[in-house]
Order: sequence, then structure tokens, then C-alpha cells
Amino acid sequence: MKFIKYLFFLSTLLVFSSCFTSGKFYKEEPILYQKKFETHHKIVHTSKDTCSLFVVTDSDEYELSITAYSNEDQKIILAEKTKVIENKADQTGKIAFKVRDLTYLLEISIRDMQSNSVFRDLVHIDKTEDAQGISIKDDAGNEVVKPYVNVLSKLTLTHPTDQTLWVKYFEQEFKPSAPPFSDKGYKFNPKKNFSAAIPIPNGGTIKLEGEGLYFIQTDTSFFQGIYINVFNDKYPRISSATEMVKSTRYITKLDEYKLIMNSNDLKDGIDEFWLGRASDKEFAKDLIKAYYTKVQLANRDFTTYKEGWKTDRGMLFIIFGKPKEIQKTKTGEIWGYPATDKRNSVRFEFKKRHGQSLLVRMEYFKRPWDVEVYEWRKGILNN
Repeated sequence: MKFIKYLFFLSTLLVFSSCFTSGKFYKEEPILYQKKFETHHKIVHTSKDTCSLFVVTDSDEYELSITAYSNEDQKIILAEKTKVIENKADQTGKIAFKVRDLTYLLEISIRDMQSNSVFRDLVHIDKTEDAQGISIKDDAGNEVVKPYVNVLSKLTLTHPTDQTLWVKYFEQEFKPSAPPFSDKGYKFNPKKNFSAAIPIPNGGTIKLEGEGLYFIQTDTSFFQGIYINVFNDKYPRISSATEMVKSTRYITKLDEYKLIMNSNDLKDGIDEFWLGRASDKEFAKDLIKAYYTKVQLANRDFTTYKEGWKTDRGMLFIIFGKPKEIQKTKTGEIWGYPATDKRNSVRFEFKKRHGQSLLVRMEYFKRPWDVEVYEWRKGILNN
């Protein structure tokens, strides 16, 4: 019986591994999550054939290029455009183009004109997803690109169908991701546990008066929508002892975590935890900087309906570091990490579902996960 189970595990692993042999990998330098400058982008379809790509960067001058392909073969070009954008950092840039196809592959390139650093992304577009027609503008008339805004922000909502839009408000705090070998993958369900559902006429405004998640939809029976979060005004940085403690949940034991959370002074409790990982105070500072820099970057790049560090991608980014290989697929993306002297190479697959990237979980991941967590706990910095 054990032999049969072993054969089943081995065959599953071989099938799992074989799915990574095809497709486009970026092995020299991942196109994502290794940004030399901060970038965010969003696509809005304002009509059946008119598309707009909105970009926010921390660059004052950048070259924005798009190429739309009919499919993954990248042989038939549907649209191609380049534009140099000069504006203040964090203002929204825009490039418009026309594509009649309902589905297409969009290659995005953003090049900082001063440093010559380049960010590239591949996005699979399906215009039948109604949420891609939703435009969200701030008080200044800029398209809201990031999935988080400040409290009391006023947003104007429009859709090309002129229909009423709905904003569902979720006040509760969402759970961090479970380890990758666990079968407890958390999925956001917009039909449950919302505090209010507010109708907004097309072109109307809404004021976000409290922290929490605002989920914008054209139809409340849909699972599709756009996430807009209101966190504290320091986000995506970790700015409180409470946040510092909570975001260490991936590397703390349960009793250890409870002890820190119940300590009289959270700051002293989390400091003591990190001092226990290091040989001296100076190295403890290095560990703290390394860990919370990853948490901040996870918040910046992976925020969906909850903080980026709580998502599947954010969790793996914090524990394993930047992936060395990335493949964007029609259904999601794949991250690859090379072998180390303590574990084999490992690849994680994420499935795209209603604006979420959900990890395909496997018991096989327990060993590499335990190795990486152990090294964090022993104060070993690898990446």
C-alpha cells in the first residue's frame, strides 16, 4: 500500500513538473517583482474597441510602450504604441489604443528615462469581464490605479454601459494566507459578510469614510469587481508594532505568536523575538530591515482584497524572496526558485480568479517551506 502511495505521489510530481517545460520564462531577470522603480498599471475598456492603459510610477519621465497580440504565440500584432510621459511622480499617465478582439495578450514596457531601468509585464485580457469597463477617478480627475487609497478619498465611478454601479463595504480584517502545503486556501467571496451595498449612479461619487475594503461592481450577483482598500495613511509601509507582530505570523510558532501579542508592550515583545534570531543587536537590525522590506514590497505589489503580505504571492515572496523565474500564463503565473544546499528547486503555480492569484497547494511544498522558515528563524539571510 505504501508503495502504491509512493507511485501516486511520484506520478503527480512528474506531471506537475512537466507543465513548466513550455512557455516563456524570464530567467535572466524577472519582469516582475524586481522593480528598480515603483510601477502600477491598470487597463480600462471604455468601449468595444477602445482600451486605455493607465500607469502610476515614481519616475518623473518614462517611456510607456504597449504591444497587443492576438494570442500567446505573439505572431499577430493587433496594436502597437509608444509614448513618452513627463509628469510629477505618482501622477497618472495614459496611453490609448484600439483592439476589437474580445481576448488578447498585452505586453507592457515602462522605461525610466533617467536610470534606463525597465519594467515589463504580460497581461492576458478578456474584455467579456464586465469589471474591466469600470473607471475610477479621484478628486483631481486622475484614474485610480493602485488598489489602495487614503481615508476620506472621493471617487467618481463610471462605466460605458451607463448602468448603476454598486460598492460593497467590508469592514472586517481578512486572514493571512495559510502555508503552501495547507489545503486552507482563502478565497474572497463578495457575496458574503459585507457591511453595506451602496448603489452609485453612473458618473456619481462616493466618499470612503472608513478603513476597510470597498468592492466595486456593475452587478452584485457577479464575483467580478475592483478592489479599493482604505488602510492607514502609511500603507504599504509597516508603521506600528501591531503590524510588525502580525506580519511575522509565517515565521512564528503559535504559542510564540500569542505570547508576543499578549505582551504588555508589543514593541518590546517583537524586539525580543528578533533579538532571539540574531547574534547581536546590529544583526537583529539587519534581520528586521530585511524582513519588513519584503513585507512592504509585498504590500506594494500584491494587494488585492487584503494587505499584500497576507496574499498567497505575498507570503511566498516574503519567505522565499524574489522568484528567479516567472512565467505569465493565460490562467495565472508560475514562480520558480533554484535548488539550494538544503532543498530542491521548487516552482509555485498561481491561478487567476476574480482578481486574485490563488496558489495551487501541494503537500510537496512542506519540505521547502520548512527549510526557508527555519533559516529565517535562525537569522540566515539568503536573498
